[in-house]
Amino acid sequence: MTQALMLDEVTQARDLEPRTVARVSGRIVALQVEPAGAPPAVVARVDDGTGYVHVVFMGRRHVPGVEPGRELDLEGRVCATDAEPRIYNPRYELR
Repeated sequence: MTQALMLDEVTQARDLEPRTVARVSGRIVALQVEPAGAPPAVVARVDDGTGYVHVVFMGRRHVPGVEPGRELDLEGRVCATDAEPRIYNPRYELR
């Protein structure tokens, strides 16, 4: 079950700032599930047309409805990283 999103304003992926809470809308372009020997996690790469954000669902090997090609709105705290931005365990709504 998804949790309702709280923010009204959407932030473009290219404008995401570490340690801020942001809302992003985009399409899942890649999905990775950690193998059985690793801690469970699903990592989705979301493209909003301006860049990418990696969305990590910790403790899970499957998230219903989260699949390549699916559009979604997500919200969470952006993690500081040298690579593309990451949001762990976001609130999300599938479109």
